[in-house]
Amino acid sequence: MPLTQDVASRVARLAYDEMPAHVRDQAKLLLLDHVGCMIAGSATRGAGQMTPYLARIDSAGPSRVFGTSLRFHPANAAHANAHSASMLSLDDSYILFGHPGASIIPAALAVAEDVDSSGMELISAIVGGYEMSLRLGTAMRPSEDRDRQVKGYASWQVYGACTAASLLHRFSAEQIADAYGLASMHAPLPFLRKFHSRPMSLLKNNYGWANKGAITAVDLVRGGFHGNRTIFDGDDGFWAMAGSDRFEPRDMLDRWGERYFILETGFKPFGVCRWIHTAVDCLRALLTRYRFGRSDIMGIHVETVSEFVRDFSGPWPQSTVEAAFHIPYALALELHDKSSATGLREDDLADKNLQETASQISLSTLAGADEKFYAKKLLPARVNVSLRNGEAFSEEAEIPTGAPGGPAFGPAEVEAKFLTLASPIIGEVNAIRLKQALLELETLSVRDALKSCAVA
Repeated sequence: MPLTQDVASRVARLAYDEMPAHVRDQAKLLLLDHVGCMIAGSATRGAGQMTPYLARIDSAGPSRVFGTSLRFHPANAAHANAHSASMLSLDDSYILFGHPGASIIPAALAVAEDVDSSGMELISAIVGGYEMSLRLGTAMRPSEDRDRQVKGYASWQVYGACTAASLLHRFSAEQIADAYGLASMHAPLPFLRKFHSRPMSLLKNNYGWANKGAITAVDLVRGGFHGNRTIFDGDDGFWAMAGSDRFEPRDMLDRWGERYFILETGFKPFGVCRWIHTAVDCLRALLTRYRFGRSDIMGIHVETVSEFVRDFSGPWPQSTVEAAFHIPYALALELHDKSSATGLREDDLADKNLQETASQISLSTLAGADEKFYAKKLLPARVNVSLRNGEAFSEEAEIPTGAPGGPAFGPAEVEAKFLTLASPIIGEVNAIRLKQALLELETLSVRDALKSCAVA
């Protein structure tokens, strides 16, 4: 059987009752986390530019735009919600593979609300989306040299959204294969190697378009269109289209039903790029252990991966998007009690004291860090602090808080994060009710679960 059809058949057979309970629980927790990011992100400048644009072309659909009173067609609602979710840089993370939930959960929610899915169906669709997306990413992971030249996440993560939407429409294996073939025609190019030029684009990874493209592909199948049913097969398969120089088909099928990639997805406690989190963890550990203040500091030197040294410093950021990829900025926030844990704030960009503190922070490459990053998916960082009294401290980490194997950021922390993000937009009472509904999703319909989303 061709690979594409084999994968589509396995996806079509996914069943809620056959999923381990801890896998279903992880799906609900990731959903809760992502909804919080959508709601809070709806108030950002980036969402304030995207959502009104979409409202000009769509204003009467069945699917909600979180954090607003608007409803759009599912494709446009997922576009708006995915864009909002990414604005605070607090959405989930799979190291080296970006933010998988942003190209799964917005599409799943928009379609589920449209077709009035059960909570169990939504959970199954989310699990299927993570499996398909991250298995494909693993199978087509490029060589280190190609990765340095060509990189993109939304290009292939479109298949996470496509899988979730297909499952919610109860597609057959043949229809899923058709949708996969059409999704490739709606995927954005792998553009990320041009992302770090200034000014940085507010589209970030363009996950909004990945959601929209996936739902469009699924809708076309519903309308009678066919797609290439061997899109992942052969030397001219999607992996080559998306710019990779290698592909391992077995990775898409390895331990299907035993290994769940959704369990390997981490939660983010800080609103900066995941690759910066180990440096933030190190500084916070030193501050806790030695009780010094920013006025005591002579200088801070961060050693980490060469790519981070190259791309995550430089000119003072002019937007919160640029700030999310700026190590001195992220560490200066911690020293000024302005942690990015609730997202970055536009007002802080003009803070001269923050800028002065950031100027004391330098970067260089940590020996052996590049190999650990590219080959082992680790995020090595060493933070060295020199005080004015002559004392010096150092802390090193490789796995950030919230990532599998790193310091814990569990259900209690995710629930607290959700309430902190959602309450200012929809009100504390609604946020508590929505949290409880999402954590009990298997007992509800999706429409009933989302009743508490109204803006306060």
